[in-house]
Amino acid sequence: MGSYRKWLDPAAATFAALLVAGCGGGDSSGPAVSAETAQNQSMASAAQAPKDTATAATVSGRITYDFVPAVASKDRQGQWLAKLDYAKTLQKPARNVVVELINDKTSKVLLSTATDALGSYSFQAPLDTAVHVRAKAQMLRSAGKVAGPSWNFAVRDSSSDGYGVSVDGAALFAMDGASFNSGKKASIHDLNAASGWDAATASYANARSAGPFAILDTVYSASHKVLEADQNLSFPPLNVFWSPGSDDGTYFSGSGDKALRGLHILGHEDVDTDEYDAGVIAHEWGHYFQASFSRDDSIGGSHSSANLLDMRLAFSEGWGNAFSSMARNDPMYVDTQGAAQANVGVVFKVDEIPDNVAKGWFGEVAIQSVLYRLHQSPDIGFLPIYQAMVAQKKSPAFTSLFSFATALRGNINAGGQATLDNLLAEINTVNKDKLDMFGLGQSALPPAVIAANKDFVLPVYTALEAGVKSKTGTVGKDATVCTTTAYGKSNKLGVYRYLRFSLPQTGKQTVRISADGGLSPSFQLYSKGQPIAGKLVKDPNLGDTYNVDYDLPAQDDYVATINASANSGCFKILLAQVKTGEMQ
Repeated sequence: MGSYRKWLDPAAATFAALLVAGCGGGDSSGPAVSAETAQNQSMASAAQAPKDTATAATVSGRITYDFVPAVASKDRQGQWLAKLDYAKTLQKPARNVVVELINDKTSKVLLSTATDALGSYSFQAPLDTAVHVRAKAQMLRSAGKVAGPSWNFAVRDSSSDGYGVSVDGAALFAMDGASFNSGKKASIHDLNAASGWDAATASYANARSAGPFAILDTVYSASHKVLEADQNLSFPPLNVFWSPGSDDGTYFSGSGDKALRGLHILGHEDVDTDEYDAGVIAHEWGHYFQASFSRDDSIGGSHSSANLLDMRLAFSEGWGNAFSSMARNDPMYVDTQGAAQANVGVVFKVDEIPDNVAKGWFGEVAIQSVLYRLHQSPDIGFLPIYQAMVAQKKSPAFTSLFSFATALRGNINAGGQATLDNLLAEINTVNKDKLDMFGLGQSALPPAVIAANKDFVLPVYTALEAGVKSKTGTVGKDATVCTTTAYGKSNKLGVYRYLRFSLPQTGKQTVRISADGGLSPSFQLYSKGQPIAGKLVKDPNLGDTYNVDYDLPAQDDYVATINASANSGCFKILLAQVKTGEMQ
């Protein structure tokens, strides 16, 4: 086994928590019984009946962890307060976690199983053997010969030497119980991961052993919410990185360095800790779901409830907040921070839309409320929402409220459609028969956008009509789009404008962009979410004119974005088919 360090908790003398380096399927000394095989066999019920045999002794018990609730209330001025309420700490079952029986003499894994929904486990242990029980901060179930789900969710130490070195290089959190002799009769061995909080000093005076298990239990809730819609789903492996002191943010990384892909969770005491802020963790797991089974075209970046956002970002963040409440069956989102984790970070009720936020397809608060209330509708529920999200993966349109609602509306009954239409109308978004994935029927301007800015927002997509480029010149109709930084830069409404076009036949195409004086355009073409490479070249003969060439197959819907970085201005855009024979 690799290097480890012990976490001793004087409040629970029967166990110690430690970090096990390397892969979570068993330690490097090699298991005597396959952990994955044993878990698959025990999923129906982790607690087994004692065997009537003289060759084995039943070792059973429960794995639990201290859960500290994040609570919120309002002061006399109606402002939200929030804190981790350590006085209300309770022991919760560690559900579906890997449990191993370790031979003390050889350090080998003798048996492996997974806890059930009550945190219970059971082994048939060899007689009269010095052993101890280990609980890992890992949910592991491999695909079997019969239908069923599979997953590998693991909480790893972001302060360990292996962090960022390889995919599973960071140490896996685990908890070891006290050594005992298995004897000849049944025995019970419960393990509880303590929070480490000391009320007298109002600080984490002891090891924060419960943190990884609290995080993993939120992952359990999120993943099992999705399993309501598809019981045979195979989840891609997911690492969750956390440590006491981690302060690089709470977020999901689905691209870039493979060793760092996964959820990253804050753990800096008296600054910002998120292991008990279940709403925050479930939000980020919602982004993992998008990356795994749906699609997320969000451009990311900073955002707040007051912002008018790029519609792709607004939908992504609205989904994360709504899914978090769906998974936890709780409309409250509570994020704590500060000294003793007793200050408010962010608090809101996901089913409400305050009067001071934007009501439109560009407002994350409006979107999260719509999505959550769709879930609560008896005519809709989670299954069609899941199906609409999965449909986004192959959507020709950018992922937005328009594309989601269009997919959903075609898969729900009349009662559900009426609910959807009413909720969309409430946030000034096109509905009923005028709804489509591109928002083509969105002609009304929401009140959050002043009339003078209409041309920066509508139409949602500007259509390009194909012209012809030949040796005699380029003939076609320019489309004009304008960008603005009136609502902020980078990822706010109007910074990016959306384009769409169809090609009836395969061939070479050129896009000509004529910019306002001094503007430098950025142009990106997509097919069903996948970027299409193209080099934008400035025309040496036409001043502020740029060209980009493509060789494209016939297709009904291509989409593109154009923006002018941090500047406002207008572009004339011409799409033209290149007549190659005439160009020679």
